Amino acid sequence: MTSFQLLRKRVKDDWHYKLRDMRTAIDWTVWLYIVIPALVISVAYYRSWWFIAPVWLDSIPEQAVIIPLFLIATLWSLRAYMEEADQVYLLQNNSLVNGLKKWGMVYSLLKGLVLTLLSIAAVLPFLVTGWGWGIERVIITGIFVLFVSWNVNVCRYYIRLSYQSFWVKLLTNGLLNVVSIGILLASQVGWKSILFVFVGVAFLLLLLVVQLNYRLKLKGTFFKDVILERDDKQGITRLLMRQVGVSSGRTLFVRKKPFLFKESKRLRKNGSPETRIVDLYLKWILRSPGKGQYYLQVTGWGTAAIFMLPLVVKVIVLLFALYALIGLSKADWREFSEGSYAQLFQWDQQLRELSSRRAIKVFTVPCFILLSIITGVAFPGWIGIFLFPLGGWLMLKGSFRMVQHGVVPSSPSQ
Repeated sequence: MTSFQLLRKRVKDDWHYKLRDMRTAIDWTVWLYIVIPALVISVAYYRSWWFIAPVWLDSIPEQAVIIPLFLIATLWSLRAYMEEADQVYLLQNNSLVNGLKKWGMVYSLLKGLVLTLLSIAAVLPFLVTGWGWGIERVIITGIFVLFVSWNVNVCRYYIRLSYQSFWVKLLTNGLLNVVSIGILLASQVGWKSILFVFVGVAFLLLLLVVQLNYRLKLKGTFFKDVILERDDKQGITRLLMRQVGVSSGRTLFVRKKPFLFKESKRLRKNGSPETRIVDLYLKWILRSPGKGQYYLQVTGWGTAAIFMLPLVVKVIVLLFALYALIGLSKADWREFSEGSYAQLFQWDQQLRELSSRRAIKVFTVPCFILLSIITGVAFPGWIGIFLFPLGGWLMLKGSFRMVQHGVVPSSPSQ
């Protein structure tokens, strides 16, 4: 097997591994209710931006486009595609090792090229229609973004390889990003000068060649490359686990006491059993990493979409937000009520129903009413400010009645 065939096999296995993880998180309901509508709306808006630039673009300086271009173009990493079993055979074959390194770098750089083209394509309507960029400036900006992203990710590889301290890696990567964005901003000033473009591109190309040549000559990094490769391969897995509250890395601060509600006092003066259970549920949500973040994300993205999208789509976004908030509340309540701590309580079916009715309203009501008010403000005319909150409240009441039978799980054995 040649080094190119070996790389192709490992790239194929890597894609299968990541797609399998994505399929576990994105089922048909996510495709039907979130992904497909988002793609349709995005394509429609992208097409419309080629004809008329959005109004909010007037308040954004054109130099700010460097930030999304840089972030998208650097969403890859320089990978060696080494595995632990390679120490048995692969390390004995220098030509195969060097060939795998070379093809791995080529493949990584091609990923950077594709992401750069995608980033340029994503913002191209803003550049051409909104800010009036010509084809020459777009090409020069794309070339600088490409070479800067290549150099940045090779430097990030050396930082990951050389330093173990989290703070050292954070500071060095931060400094690297600041310098890189500074170079890209300088390219927006001197893009008209042929000498500036030639010297800048030549410098970035020379720096890239030196870094890649050093990478090929670097020895004794096999075990570190294996660790880095494992981290890159499991990137989607770590992201999904972090979203459900499971952290795979080290925490910065270790608390011996809860950050919120240290004395565990009741949040409400009413001492009824269902109120106390809802208090425990609320504390459980706020103390759980990532739980409250979901509600903030739905509210934040919903607010942005309501202000940016057309009138009819605003209502659709509001309905999707209601579906998402109720779904999150149902899932959180089911996880809490079926947990080992909740099983310690002796509660009958009536108490469970009362608690569930109040629990799913804890975050759903304030978040959705806020989105309803925002929708009313975003609609033309003052009448929407009154109609949408009222309509949102009526929709909430109807929705709670519809989903209530599916919220309450079967009562535990007494």
